[in-house]
Amino acid sequence: MDMKNSNGDNFPKEDPMAETEFGQQTSGRSVASGRMGEGARKLSNAASDTWDQTKQKAVVARERTEFFLRENPVPTVLGALALGLAIGLAIRYSSRPAPPQPLTVRNALKNIDWSGISEPAKPFLRRMRRGYDDSAEAVTDAVKGGIDRVREVDVDRYVKPLRKQWRSWLS
Repeated sequence: MDMKNSNGDNFPKEDPMAETEFGQQTSGRSVASGRMGEGARKLSNAASDTWDQTKQKAVVARERTEFFLRENPVPTVLGALALGLAIGLAIRYSSRPAPPQPLTVRNALKNIDWSGISEPAKPFLRRMRRGYDDSAEAVTDAVKGGIDRVREVDVDRYVKPLRKQWRSWLS
């Protein structure tokens, strides 16, 4: 298979300048370069064929898309509108800042730089932290106890007279 350059001339498979005065004998170097050249030509042809096929498929896809768009303008416009709306909403929700955290004692204490506090103050702060943790546990226990007491309340005892009164009003 011969390759052609841009002006249509054929490139010969073998270099005519490689011939010696002893006929077709060539050095080892020119044989190796000939094999590499042939491999490069095969690779170039394969790449060229693949590129031509890709261009053909792209042209066909473009023509089919253009035909569909011309024949169906309403779905095209509605689809473009929906796509734009989806992209706009995605950008809007992805660019929202994170909601601010509620200001609590724990969050406020996390933001303080404690590295400048002297050594004698650190035991005092540790005791304060333990006290805060203990008080938080006490509040948690009190709330759980209150929930348990509310669950034990007999609601029917209070609701039954109200139901009787309601029924008497409706009848």
